[in-house]
Amino acid sequence: MQVGEFAPDVVFTTPSREEFSLKDFVGSKNIILAFYPRAFTGG
Repeated sequence: MQVGEFAPDVVFTTPSREEFSLKDFVGSKNIILAFYPRAFTGG
């Protein structure tokens, strides 16, 4: 991806099992995605 490109639509699940996707926020919010590989795992 390049700066300014739209991210692909992804569906996330909250700890309370509610689902939301990035497309739910198009045009209304700024979204920051941070990925932490192996976070909260033993590896």
